Amino acid sequence: MSARTVVGIDGYPRGWVAAVSVGSRWSWATAAVDGFGDLCPADAVIGVDMPIGILTSGQRECDLLAKAALGHASSRVFITPPRGVLELGLAAPNDRVQDASRTLMGSGVSRQALGLASRVLAVDDFVAERPATRIVEVHPELSFARMSDSGPLASKKSAAGVGQRMAALESWLPDVATVVGQAPDDVPIDDALDALACAWTARRWADGRAELLPERARQRPFIAT
Repeated sequence: MSARTVVGIDGYPRGWVAAVSVGSRWSWATAAVDGFGDLCPADAVIGVDMPIGILTSGQRECDLLAKAALGHASSRVFITPPRGVLELGLAAPNDRVQDASRTLMGSGVSRQALGLASRVLAVDDFVAERPATRIVEVHPELSFARMSDSGPLASKKSAAGVGQRMAALESWLPDVATVVGQAPDDVPIDDALDALACAWTARRWADGRAELLPERARQRPFIAT
């Protein structure tokens, strides 16, 4: 591993959880939803499991490509709503939100996607003025599929899924069990593993080995694996 700091960030029930690597040394940090920037050191390369690059209308190509890549597990990727829909969020009447969504992107929007609106906006606003070379969007399901070279894994909520993810990470991080065991007590196992998958992709990005959806993307939005 290079000594450069990499950070993998995932959402968890209380806000954000970050897996931080400086060379072979690992640590963990958490922050509230509005404290995302506190987890982003200026000298780090950061991978985050959250959309970066919100459109004003239409659907993001990278979301559609991610769904296609996951095949039977495509439901694990949601289509990122346009900014106008996210800004309405869960607080607005559902009929109004669905009308806006159909107008702006041609289809309705799930309550799950709306539930993430505050997080999506917080990340996108923080990243907007920062170079795409330092903070990249990651989808852990794609990263785990790439890491294991076996396609989508079992559900991350299942024992089999946790075991598969630990085994995949072990090929990169031999002491993964020790690292996960040091995560904060309030962080669920699947969120800790997703944060590590984001760090795996951030490391690949820092080393110039990450693959992109769409391929050869020059500007956001794109997803790195």
